[in-house]
Amino acid sequence: MDRITSSLIRQFSDDYELHLSNDTVLFEYFCNFCAATNENGLDDIELEEFTTGISAQGIDGIAIIVNNRFVYSIDDINEMIRLNKTIKVKFVLVQSKTSDKFDNTEMLNFFHYAKKFFSEDNHIFSTVEMTRFIELKNYIFDNASKLEKNPELLLYYCTTGVWNNDETLLNIIKETKKELLSTNLFSNVNFKICGAEEIQNLYRKTFSELTATFKFEKKVVMYSLSEDEIGYCGVLPFKEFSKIILDEEGMLKPVFEDNIRDFLGTNTDVNKSIEDTIASGDNNSFSQLNNGIMIVTSFSNLSGDIMNIKDYQIVNGCQTSHMLYEHKNDGQNIDELMIPVRIISTRNEDLKNKITKATNNQTAIKKEQLEALSTFQKKLEEYYKTYTEPNERLYYERRSGQYRNTDNILKSKIVTIPSQIKTVTAMFLDNPHGVSGQYGTIAKNVGNRLFKNSDKSIIYYTSALALYRIESLLKSGIIDKKYWRIRYHALMLLRVVISGEEMPKFNAKKMEAYCQKILDVLNSEDLCLKYFSAIVQYIVEKTNLDIQNRKTFERKESTDYLIGKSNEIRQYVSEKIK
Repeated sequence: MDRITSSLIRQFSDDYELHLSNDTVLFEYFCNFCAATNENGLDDIELEEFTTGISAQGIDGIAIIVNNRFVYSIDDINEMIRLNKTIKVKFVLVQSKTSDKFDNTEMLNFFHYAKKFFSEDNHIFSTVEMTRFIELKNYIFDNASKLEKNPELLLYYCTTGVWNNDETLLNIIKETKKELLSTNLFSNVNFKICGAEEIQNLYRKTFSELTATFKFEKKVVMYSLSEDEIGYCGVLPFKEFSKIILDEEGMLKPVFEDNIRDFLGTNTDVNKSIEDTIASGDNNSFSQLNNGIMIVTSFSNLSGDIMNIKDYQIVNGCQTSHMLYEHKNDGQNIDELMIPVRIISTRNEDLKNKITKATNNQTAIKKEQLEALSTFQKKLEEYYKTYTEPNERLYYERRSGQYRNTDNILKSKIVTIPSQIKTVTAMFLDNPHGVSGQYGTIAKNVGNRLFKNSDKSIIYYTSALALYRIESLLKSGIIDKKYWRIRYHALMLLRVVISGEEMPKFNAKKMEAYCQKILDVLNSEDLCLKYFSAIVQYIVEKTNLDIQNRKTFERKESTDYLIGKSNEIRQYVSEKIK
């Protein structure tokens, strides 16, 4: 393996604290990460959920993307259907080889198993992980009536060698694509053949600063307070606007992460109207009938009509942008379609949040989608900053991607809003079984019990630190990684064992002391290991729970069973930590 690839893999391993001694497995994780983030960005990514298992045949990683969200369970898929009525699906399959050459046999083997995965004859896959992927795949196709169109399929074959467009391999790819399309399962099939250089570029791309340069002829300055704070208003033809939302490969850039409304799907009245306007061929009517795009950027530079923006987000106009992307190949006429655009250049985070909230206030928005803009979220971010010791420091990311390019911060120490919702729900709401789905579903299920301004911030930090601690123990192998799915139940039991079932209200002064007892254990390396090891050991050895069944820990009955054993667990742990 070349030095640059090795260096990037080491950085990746350090950032996510993977602690994998097997270089082959680490390369698989690396390639899975690069492929998944290249197709859907970093949002809601869970590395462990992409692996197909150590002994899986022919396929090393799978990512399933529904309506621009990674999905990990049937609940996730149902949540997308509930929100959007229809779903748009992308399957990403990955095979990685540390070999420095592209082997005909190995590539054919990957394609063979990819075809098997989508066939009815998939009983050859025996790992628990592959069973889950097959279940999700089957559920999607069983709900074909909900598909906006047939799923896309991306096949990534990665090595550490040099891809030279080998004619024999290209013919194999061509025939495999033809065969896969003939199944009528897919709207499109693409192959990404990655040598060392390609995989290096994919990794760098994930963390690169968002920039765009485009020609902005028809514009006016709305206001100008300084070089760092200026606003523009105008219209852009799609051929220039596309430079803002599309990368070199014609894929959507991750520029919608601050947009508090997800892409709703093409069946909505709003999006149908946008689609009809695009199809009409009347380029001027689009600017008359569409509210346009609001872009917030941290830096802008205008030289004549050429504008450069950096670190930008589309805070309003997600629906419009996605519909334009869907129809970008509908003929040359779309290039001249005029799109209303406002660009606000500011480094003031409060102003960014105010703009996002104001521009999205015109449409019905789900309550949980506004959480990122609340006063409590800002307060919580500041609270996390009060823990300055390296061992205690975590980074609360209330604005998606705000720590993307910060080199000295471990990615495993970044706490996102979805992750925060899951940890608190599991640890302090006795609902570890319910955190496998999309955070919107979780937030809906817990109602208004989270993120109240009167809540003690220590609750949220404690739950996040607890998850970080047990995941570190699992990733390092100190606690066997095969117990990964127990971790959220372990959070709940850690709270019960240390501080008791009788829990103060979230806004009570007593909650400070209640949580501090837990933090004292978490911040002691010795005690933390003893408590978590004992809790996991009890679940594995002393209960009748089927830990081999991944669905065990998605059932309320399992949670109720463990809560009913609280006194016994407390006594067991007490004896183990002596």
